[in-house]
Amino acid sequence: MIYAAFLWGLVWGGMFTGISNATSVLMQKSTLGYIQGLRAFLPLLAAYLCIVWLLAKRPKFPFAGTPLGYLFGYCLIGLISSLFLSPLVESSMYWLGLYISPVLVIWFCVEKETAAAFLRLVMRMNYACFFFLMLNILPEALRIGWGRLPPFDQYTLPFGLGTQRTNGAGRFALVVIIVCTVRFLTTRTKVRLIWPVFLAPAFFLLLQTQSRTALLGLAVTAVLLVFLLGVDWRYLFIGPVMAAGAYVSGFRLRARSQMDNLIDLTGRQYTWQRGIEQIRHSPFLGWGFNADRILLNSEHMHNSYLHAALHGGLIGAFFFAAAFISLWVVIIKSRLLLRARDVGGPDRPYLFESILIVGFLTARGFFESTGAFYGVDLLLFVPAAAYIGLLAGLDVLPGAERGKPE
Repeated sequence: MIYAAFLWGLVWGGMFTGISNATSVLMQKSTLGYIQGLRAFLPLLAAYLCIVWLLAKRPKFPFAGTPLGYLFGYCLIGLISSLFLSPLVESSMYWLGLYISPVLVIWFCVEKETAAAFLRLVMRMNYACFFFLMLNILPEALRIGWGRLPPFDQYTLPFGLGTQRTNGAGRFALVVIIVCTVRFLTTRTKVRLIWPVFLAPAFFLLLQTQSRTALLGLAVTAVLLVFLLGVDWRYLFIGPVMAAGAYVSGFRLRARSQMDNLIDLTGRQYTWQRGIEQIRHSPFLGWGFNADRILLNSEHMHNSYLHAALHGGLIGAFFFAAAFISLWVVIIKSRLLLRARDVGGPDRPYLFESILIVGFLTARGFFESTGAFYGVDLLLFVPAAAYIGLLAGLDVLPGAERGKPE
């Protein structure tokens, strides 16, 4: 358990930094600058340690035909394009190494006899990071006040981690809302009274950001929650509260009560056009990882599937899309939306949260580059996909625990 936590900590350690921090570390002449530069390589260290473990243990590949197996295919295509087609091979290989690191760590976790417990540990670490980030952004949000956005639509992160745009902050808040809501509804002890304490400020932050992708995720998770909980009069308040919040923040404040403003793509369509033009020049294998930053003046594609196509061409985009599509096929065919309420023990809240988070990320992927590059979304998706696979009975676990909920 400790080693898995260490590896996942390394994966998280590379967040909010990059190779540019490492290359400029000698110029910064500060302790914080050195730390930022060194952090950029921590996910690569996690990947290296996992590869050493794979070479020593030589386990059978457990993800064939599963969503994470398709992500491996996406990485394989990205390796080819990064090595032979990327305008900056070193940069592409660096970001490819970061991308594969969480998938390798989850491979390490699912090989354990108590794999479900290992996955729950990873998800708890994710939640802890999201709570930490949300609570550190909250004081600034409260100073700004209701109905107003931060300067340049960016919040300041702690410890010199930089800034986070309102879309990213809305994502932090929504994940906290998901966890607090699920824990409050599924916990039967007095501990459940703790969760509303975090739920209220997270809901405030989400509404303040006016993030349309987070508000769309709020609507999607509300619908999924109805399926997971079943028709129960005790939970009838959830839908109206979430709908009212989305209406006030998204339509009244963000769109100023104008439908044209609500559906405006805020320039994304022009980024998509430039990205598609680059994809046409290398349609099958793309341009390697980090190609958006290299070829599009440091812009993200703001669409997961176009982003994947820019990285790995149509072949890479196929594998990437298959990861999300196959996961929903697993959820639907295994009837997890209906069976989840019957799952007992520690599995129940984590299964609820995994399905809701995957629902949010799926909706978010049409307007952000969710999961197509190393980032917070990828760290949410990978363990959630593995956990859903476990509870759905996929053949991904060794020994007696294979396919059996705890």
